[in-house]
Amino acid sequence: MKAVVIPTSSAGWGRDGSLAAPLQSVANRPILCHVLEALRGAAVSGAALVAPRRSLEQLRAAVEAEGPEGLEVAYVPCGSGGDRRDPPEQALRAVVEMVGDEPCVVHAADGLLTQQLGDLLAPSLGDRRADVVAFAHRSADGSATLASRRVLRHVHSALRAGAGDEGNGHGPLELTGVCLLGAGTARRLGESSWAAGETLDLPTISERFVRTGARVRIEPAVGWLPYGGATSELLALNRYLLDRLPGEALTGEGVEGSNRLEGSVVVHPTASVNSSTLVGPAIVGAGAIVQDAYIGPYTSIGAGAHIEGAEIERSVILSGARITHIGGRLVGSVVGRDARIFRDFSMPRAMRLSVGDGDEVALC
Repeated sequence: MKAVVIPTSSAGWGRDGSLAAPLQSVANRPILCHVLEALRGAAVSGAALVAPRRSLEQLRAAVEAEGPEGLEVAYVPCGSGGDRRDPPEQALRAVVEMVGDEPCVVHAADGLLTQQLGDLLAPSLGDRRADVVAFAHRSADGSATLASRRVLRHVHSALRAGAGDEGNGHGPLELTGVCLLGAGTARRLGESSWAAGETLDLPTISERFVRTGARVRIEPAVGWLPYGGATSELLALNRYLLDRLPGEALTGEGVEGSNRLEGSVVVHPTASVNSSTLVGPAIVGAGAIVQDAYIGPYTSIGAGAHIEGAEIERSVILSGARITHIGGRLVGSVVGRDARIFRDFSMPRAMRLSVGDGDEVALC
């Protein structure tokens, strides 16, 4: 089986056409690489990554560095950049050439299911009663996107009662970022006419199928964790992935006996951890330094980060960040690449912040 990986919506890309959400790091790997890992685990042999032209090299570099082995990846340009005014026919032709008339799975580049992808797809493989099988879950916050409401309103198919609908409350149905295209469906999509300005994303594809009378069936999924730019979404993805770490501490050569490790803690062999307490699930990346620190549950320390004299919990610390002697516990935070957080003892005492566009600082 083959797969097509696309953005959930146009919000998944930067304004200049560069990658945004798919390359955000959780559990020390880009979300996109976790998506490819899930596809490989579902016996997918090849995937086409569809992205604006100027993002392809960025995609390729990330996948080659941190993507899974054993999965053939093709890079398909779509549109000219941030505005993506070109219709996506050329990209679809490339996808059809790869997929042919076989069933294929379409997966968003910036989100993950909270269950094994193979288990979700298996009951629908080989079912010729539907052109498209979309997967939906119960929204935990009581809301659903406009695209989901439009698609689900037009699909007259009830969810099967089963385990996939348990544990998600009684909120409205929300489409996940995964669907299964039946035999020949990808080719029919590629042969349809697209207007300039239309985007090749999941909401657009779903609505197109509904409008053209395709046989669309909705099946239940346990849950879906997207990343659309909110800190809470990134932390939720990080928690989910860290919960899947091995059940015992794994340490590198740089972990000395003066440390205390509890639970699932993964420390890269090139990292250095001294006089610190690490409580899992947690992960420390390549070349990172943790000195006289407390690293609490659900924390990812990126490659080359330097943590000294600090307490951190339920946070994502990206590569190259430096956090030293901050005088309080950092909780529920995302610290960007090469950022510096430190305590300045110079006089006069004051808070001195350097905050970029769109950043958020909460003083507690």
